[in-house]
Amino acid sequence: MGKCVVLKQNSQEIRKIIEDAGIGLCPCASFDDNSWLDYHVGLGAYFDVHGLGYGSEEMSAGEDLSLFLYETKPEDIVWCNDVDEFIRLIKEYRTNK
Repeated sequence: MGKCVVLKQNSQEIRKIIEDAGIGLCPCASFDDNSWLDYHVGLGAYFDVHGLGYGSEEMSAGEDLSLFLYETKPEDIVWCNDVDEFIRLIKEYRTNK
């Protein structure tokens, strides 16, 4: 899956801060059950930040987070303490492609 930057927070206020920083958000970042936000380095997707931990017909929100953690190597996850660090790292990774 490659390196990803993860913020274990998600709220309307946080998403607004991210958008105001010029970082694109996928609509999935606003899904009701969404718990975390992530950025996959080098993915080249239209939107920079995606949601993690929203449920579906196939799995619960908790199962979605567990699947992400299972499929992603621990050394490939950069955990952020706050939205400012999340934004800073995204901008650094985008600059250093």
